[in-house]
Amino acid sequence: MQMKLLFVINDDEKKLKALINKFRLPFNVIMYGYGTASQGILDFLDLVATKKNILTSIIPNNLEKEIFNYLSNTHHLEDIGKGVAFTTPLSSSSKYVMEAFNQKEGEIVKNKSNYHLIITIVKEGYSEKVMNLAKKCGANGGTLLKGRGMGGTSSFKFFNMTIEPEKDVLLIVCQQENKNKIMEAILEKNGVNTDSKGMCISLPIDSMVGIE
Repeated sequence: MQMKLLFVINDDEKKLKALINKFRLPFNVIMYGYGTASQGILDFLDLVATKKNILTSIIPNNLEKEIFNYLSNTHHLEDIGKGVAFTTPLSSSSKYVMEAFNQKEGEIVKNKSNYHLIITIVKEGYSEKVMNLAKKCGANGGTLLKGRGMGGTSSFKFFNMTIEPEKDVLLIVCQQENKNKIMEAILEKNGVNTDSKGMCISLPIDSMVGIE
């Protein structure tokens, strides 16, 4: 049975913990980020930056549909602004992970979704510039993560990449037809040879809810 990485982004941590408890998910990380509305819009509406909770969890393929139905009923992700949830396939996992779900590793199912997750890492302060470029190329929005050292070290790990302190990590879900032009636009203006020292990668999305 294929294992997948589940992402759920919303502003209610209690609901995320309820999801973890209901399905007894053993491998979970909750991070904190911010919505990518520009500061000008926030100032105009007299709002502060919206804090977001980002849950990443390893789930077996046979729980995916049930989890998405649960999220639709309890998190109301079909409503604009309530959040987004999606899964990406894992190419491999440790024996310990498989045994935790009493599963046997099987054939990897080919991705059939029309969406991708673009992960962009730039120096702190360049995220709004990156997001503006992405929106011009068809992106609807994104979620901003702030990198910081953990456990006395000067960096932390994200998807096996070392992220130095004072880095912005942008998560952008986009349609497949827009993926290449979004990444090209970002790297042209914010690549490793620019002041923002940026890089980006993309991951396929299998299933999702929360985007029209």
